[in-house]
This record gives sequence, C-alpha cells and structure tokens, in this order.
Amino acid sequence: MGTTADAVIIGGGVMGLCVALGLGEQGVRRVVLLEKRCIGAGSSGKSGAILRQHYSHETTIRMSRESLQFYASFQDTYGRDIGFRNTPMLFVCQERDRVALEANVSLQRGFGVDTTIIDAAGLRELEPRAVFDDDALAAFEPEAGFVDPARTLDALMNLCRQRGVEVRERVRVEDVIVDGDRVTGVRTGDGESIDSAVVINAGGPWAGLLCRRMGLDLPLKVIRPEQAYFVPPVDYGGERFIFGDLGTGLYWKPEPAGWTRVGKLSYEGDRDVPDPDNYDEGVSSEFIDFCRTQLARRVPAYEAAISWGGCGALYTVTPDAHALIGEVPGIRGFFVVSGFSGHGFKMGPAVGSGVAALVTGGQTGAFDPGFFAVDRFEKGKPITAAYKYGILG
Repeated sequence: MGTTADAVIIGGGVMGLCVALGLGEQGVRRVVLLEKRCIGAGSSGKSGAILRQHYSHETTIRMSRESLQFYASFQDTYGRDIGFRNTPMLFVCQERDRVALEANVSLQRGFGVDTTIIDAAGLRELEPRAVFDDDALAAFEPEAGFVDPARTLDALMNLCRQRGVEVRERVRVEDVIVDGDRVTGVRTGDGESIDSAVVINAGGPWAGLLCRRMGLDLPLKVIRPEQAYFVPPVDYGGERFIFGDLGTGLYWKPEPAGWTRVGKLSYEGDRDVPDPDNYDEGVSSEFIDFCRTQLARRVPAYEAAISWGGCGALYTVTPDAHALIGEVPGIRGFFVVSGFSGHGFKMGPAVGSGVAALVTGGQTGAFDPGFFAVDRFEKGKPITAAYKYGILG
C-alpha cells in the first residue's frame, strides 16, 4: 500500500523535528517524519545542547541568536518546560588570540549579542575558583545557556503533531526514489512506498549512508566523540558558567543532575564510525583521566571530583565543520540537512524555519542557503574559521 505526502522528512533528531515544525507552521499540510528508532536516538539525545552565540560569521551568529531566543521563550510561547537554563559562557583564550577575539566580539555586537572581553584580572574576579595566567582573556556571553535535550525533543515532537505532522517511529527508510532529475518518494524497510515531490534527509549519522545508496558521495563523515561526567566536590559547589577553553582544549558545562559534562573542543583523533547502528556507546578510562587532568589545570578542585563515567556519542562532520543544508544539485526536491559537527541544537530552530522556507518559497530569515551550500566543496569554497578549532565556527 502506498501513501502520498507533501514532504517526507528522514530523521527524528533536533533537525528533523525543527524542519517538520517549520513546514507545519508554514502551512504544509501533509508532512510525514520517519525515524528509524525513537526520537533523539542518534546524536540529539546525547547532546549537551549548549546555546551560544560566539561565532565568527554573520550567518552563524544570526542563526544561533534566533535559535537561542526561540528556546528561551519556549515555555512562555508553547507552555512546555524544556529545561532552559540561562548559564553565561566564558570563551577563554590567550593574548595571542586577541585580534581574532576582538574582531569576533565586534561582529557579534553588531547583530545584538551581549558580549564583552574580560582580561585575566576580570576572569579571576568572575570565577575565583579557577586559575588564569596573566595573558588569559575571554569573551563573556551572559545570554548563553542550555536546554534539556530529552525534554526539548519531546516538546518539539508534540508541537509537530499538533500542527498535523505525522511522526512515525521505528520506520526505517531504505531507499530514496528518484525518477530522472526529480525525487518521487521513499521506500521503507517494511516495503511501504510514500510518494512525495519533497524528501528531506535529516538523518544525522545515517544521512551520508543513505546518500551513498543513491550514488551521492557527499563529504559527511561520522565520528565518535567521548564525553566525561564529574561530580564536583561538595565544598566547590556547582558550575556557574559554560566554558570553552582553548588553553585546556576542553569545554565543560553544568548538567541538570548537578554533574559537570566535559568534552574536547577538537574532534581530531576521534574514531570514525562506519556503521552508526553499531558503535561503542561507552567512555574509556583514558579519556576520563585526560579530562580530569586538563580540567584540573584550570580548576584545581576537579582533582578531587568523582567520576560518573561518560558516554560515546556521534557527530556527523564535514571538512569545514559546518553543515550541508539545501537542495542537492541535479535532484529536484531532494534536500540534505546534515553534518552539523556539534552545532545542531544551537542552530536547529533557525535551520528548521529556513529549510521550510526553501521548500515553500518563503523568506529564509537568518538562514543563508548559499553559506551552507551542499556543493561548496566541489566548488572549492569551504567555510573558513577564525580559530584553530574549526568546530568553534
């Protein structure tokens, strides 16, 4: 038995849900979202869901700002608690990075971001529990924060359903069907065909595999970053800030349970994952030791922190650490929304409304389709970063 839809979305992570919500809110009537396991089972459910605006490009600044405002106002707008916590962020670097930092902060201010540069003395006053060398400086972003990924994904799913989106879990898409130069639908693992002139591949770690079945070799690589969790000493108290620290090579943030989540800023050295259906979801003792050692350089109290293990997650990355978003050249109606390299939650709402506008012919808002063009690597136009870690944007 076949069915018909105005749009089919593959993937039930934050991107698939945000695109589905965008289509629903822009009046697309028959939207079907297919998730091979359960909502958030890929990358999104394990996300730290950090919401920062510290980027070095106009497009990513505007999109992260639009998305932050969406999350911050979510409970007032929709009546659902998604665990939003306003937790200021410190982006710590050294004097040698001042030129890039000042340029980025100036650019961010131009688009309404509340951010300032703080020197070592100011950092010591702001966070006296940490150790800062005399040449340390940081961008301070008081508007930053995070959400609870599980609550957020559940709330987005329910919003989608309220707007008429058919969200179907445990339905695997086996093939995207193409006739000539146009997409015509999908075929599921149960043998069902869904006819549609619009198919949006937001499958995260599975997006590249599905594209390769279609003969498309897009630069989407899946890797396995690890994350460690520590319980700070009782007399230390909890974390008051989100840190991105070039000096230690780490980021860390408070978790709702009172733990501190710690990960690497760089994903160089992280293992490739050829089969995202089968990967090690644990964390190595070596990674835990590395995080404790590096974190204690900045915050000595963590030498006595209790380890609560951690997890292995999934990132879908591109050569320039920015996503591929848009219609695939040569296949009308087939869109790819993948490769967010750890930026997914920060960008989700802006991507969702922007991609929906691409489909309907509306205004894309903060989203710039040219910036994320699917064929930019073929054209030799990768996005450049202002920092040594491209993931920082």
